[in-house]
Amino acid sequence: MTENILIEQKTSQLITYEVASRVKAILDEGTAENTRKAYRSDIEYFAAWAKIAAGYEMEYPVPPALLIRFITDHLGGMDEEIDNKLVSSGIKAKTGAHSLNTICRRIASLSAAHGALKVENPCRCKEVTILISKARKAGAKKGLGPTKKKAATRDILEIMLATCRDSLIDIRDRALLLFAFSSGGRRRSEVAGARIVNLTSIQGGFLYHLPYSKTDQEGEGKVLPILGRAAQALSEWLTRAEINEGFIFRSISKGGRIKKNITCKTVARIVKKRAKMAGLDQDLFSGHSLRSGFITEAGRQGKSLGDTMALSGHKAVRVAIGYHQAGNVINNSCAQLMG
Repeated sequence: MTENILIEQKTSQLITYEVASRVKAILDEGTAENTRKAYRSDIEYFAAWAKIAAGYEMEYPVPPALLIRFITDHLGGMDEEIDNKLVSSGIKAKTGAHSLNTICRRIASLSAAHGALKVENPCRCKEVTILISKARKAGAKKGLGPTKKKAATRDILEIMLATCRDSLIDIRDRALLLFAFSSGGRRRSEVAGARIVNLTSIQGGFLYHLPYSKTDQEGEGKVLPILGRAAQALSEWLTRAEINEGFIFRSISKGGRIKKNITCKTVARIVKKRAKMAGLDQDLFSGHSLRSGFITEAGRQGKSLGDTMALSGHKAVRVAIGYHQAGNVINNSCAQLMG
């Protein structure tokens, strides 16, 4: 059966792109803001590519053959004319192949849309999953495995903190880095969204009530300790900035005036800035470096995976254990068989 015939296949109830764009499961407040933006961007990109490459007006469910062409096109097989049109239209940043991670992310966004609409999901069909699996294996053989940002373990974090002096920006950045790391490796959104109302003073520091997170969409919440140096840095920031309500971490004007709350991007920029000031390659770091750094450092210090996950909030052991084992490998009893 040819690709064109497959693309022309329809179900009895098609859902148009206009209707799908209003699906609450993807775009409503129940989905994290960053996730909503990612879904929207990926789906809009796919729709634009489908229109230019195949003359396909976005409808759900998407034909499996179109997904297969999307994957193969973006692995490096796209027609040059189509690629140039995508770039000239501002849909694609530059010509050339996508990374497999980007392709998989866009497919995952489409999968979420199909799931929300409760229609047959072509992203899970055998042909699509096998193609992605084979592409992943081929990439691994070429040494093109997934790239990860560097974990900001304690030694790295220490030299970042050493760049923080006595200005208000320095005091904020020091408090932010220690808050994010010491409370379990908080996500960027959790740091940017931290509020005074959820902070309680205790002897020796603070308790922070994290109302919800990426893995806690129902809002059960989690209480996190802010102790030691992290507590001291946070206390100094709140006192100097005279913050007693609203968001904990704020932007600061050039004149030293406290302004509105920071964003997720601000958190990432602070990490990169401090890495650069410490003489490190800022391109190797991201906001996630503090999260992966906490788990890796816990493993390095021989802390239990259970205690680590209790603070990090990871639900899946598979995700956390990779970072934890990377840190703990130096404690392996077989590491020095030759003395």
